[in-house]
Amino acid sequence: MMAAIAVLFAGSSCAKKMTTPIADKQSPGVQTAEDASSENGPEQTPSVAFKIKSIPAEVSGADILPAITKAYEGKVVLIDFWATWCGPCRAAMKTIDAIKPELEKKGVVFVYVTGETSPQATWDTMIKKISGDHYRLTNKQWSDLGSQLGMQGIPCYLMLNKDGSVAYSNVTEGGYPGNEIIQNNAEVALTK
Repeated sequence: MMAAIAVLFAGSSCAKKMTTPIADKQSPGVQTAEDASSENGPEQTPSVAFKIKSIPAEVSGADILPAITKAYEGKVVLIDFWATWCGPCRAAMKTIDAIKPELEKKGVVFVYVTGETSPQATWDTMIKKISGDHYRLTNKQWSDLGSQLGMQGIPCYLMLNKDGSVAYSNVTEGGYPGNEIIQNNAEVALTK
């Protein structure tokens, strides 16, 4: 499967070039919207369920993507590679909000992956408004994953079928492909 994914990403050209990462530590553990509520007070309580996930820092190279996707075996997964500083990434997240609740009800899992170029404090604040599972990789992991997949920039999207095979990838086109394309590919993947 990894060879197929690597071939799909070869020669990709996403909208924004990757930059030199900021050295922040990875956030361990899992946090829910309820945890955020107690930290920020009711006026900042998010109405979404989010989880902070992590993979061990020693996981590297070809083992990174499987370490992330292992938790979602048997599910359709949409992986969004993004950064807090990426305007097109943030705009795409707002656009997908129109179809996201319906896809989540049908069982599509939304996974957001960023690296240390997203400052820790900014990332911590932003993800409270983005339902799904969030991974913030170390500099090395982000670099290894980008090299393995051939990512040239972000945003980039990868949808996996229930068996872990690639259902859809837009990396060669770059940017957000639109709700119709995401929804149609998710519907097909859900039937497999």
